Amino acid sequence: MSVKAEHIDAALKPSGGTGNGVRQVVPVIQYHMIDRPTPASQVRGGFTPPERFAKQMAYLKTHGYEFLTASELIEFYIGEGCFPARGIAITFDDGCRDAYTNAFPVLRDLEIKATMFIVPSCIGKTDSKTLAEGEPARPHLSRNEILEMSKSGIEFGSHTMNHRLLHKIPLRDVEYEVVESKRYLEDLLRKPCKTFAYPAGYYSEEVEHVVEAAGHICAFSTIYGPKNRIDLFALNRIEIFRRDRFLCQFAKRLERIQLT
Repeated sequence: MSVKAEHIDAALKPSGGTGNGVRQVVPVIQYHMIDRPTPASQVRGGFTPPERFAKQMAYLKTHGYEFLTASELIEFYIGEGCFPARGIAITFDDGCRDAYTNAFPVLRDLEIKATMFIVPSCIGKTDSKTLAEGEPARPHLSRNEILEMSKSGIEFGSHTMNHRLLHKIPLRDVEYEVVESKRYLEDLLRKPCKTFAYPAGYYSEEVEHVVEAAGHICAFSTIYGPKNRIDLFALNRIEIFRRDRFLCQFAKRLERIQLT
C-alpha cells in the first residue's frame, strides 16, 4: 500500500498528540519573497520585508517551536500518526535569490531548518516565470548558493521544472515537469528530493498520482487542499503575507494551525 493510500483518509486526530479530538492541521507556513516590492511590482502580497521576517523567526525561536524540514515533519507524521506538539516547518516557494541574501542569514544565525521549493530552469537566471503575469523579473538562486545552503541544513524540494500550472497541461507534460525537476535536484544536491509544491497551489487527482509515482513523500498546496482530512499529496500551508505587519498578526496566523 502506498504512503498516500495509508494516510489520505486520516481525519479527526489530536493535534500534536494532545488527545483533544481536534482535527490536525498541517503545521507549515509559507513565504515567497523576503524583500520589499519594487515600484514596478503590482502583486505585493507575497513580499515580507527582511526585518519583519527576522522578527517572526525570532518569535518562533523564543516561543519554543521545534523546527523541522518539510520532509522531516511528514516522516514524523507517517511514523506517529500525528505532528510534533511544537513542531513547525518553514517553507519558501519559487527560489528567488532573496531567499539567500535575506532569509538564509536569519535562518542560519537562529539555527532554524527550512525547506525551499525551487524551479530548476530558473537557477542562476533573472526570470519572471514564477511570478504573476506582468510582474518584473527577479534574480533566482544560483547553483553555488543552493549548494551552500544545502550544506547548512536547508532542504530543497521541487516546484516543477518550469513552474507551469499542472492542472492545465497534458499529463505527459506534468510527468516531465515533476520527474525532471526531481532528477535535476537530486543530481545537483546528491541527496533525495522528497518534497514537492504545486505552482500556485493548483493540482488535480491525476497530478497527485504523478507526484506520488515519481517518489515524493508529500506535496504542498496553499489553501486548496482538503479541509476535513490529511491528504499527503495536497497539504495545506498558511501563507504569511505582506499585510501581516505586526507580531500579533503573525501569532494570530499561527493559531490557525493550532500551534500557540
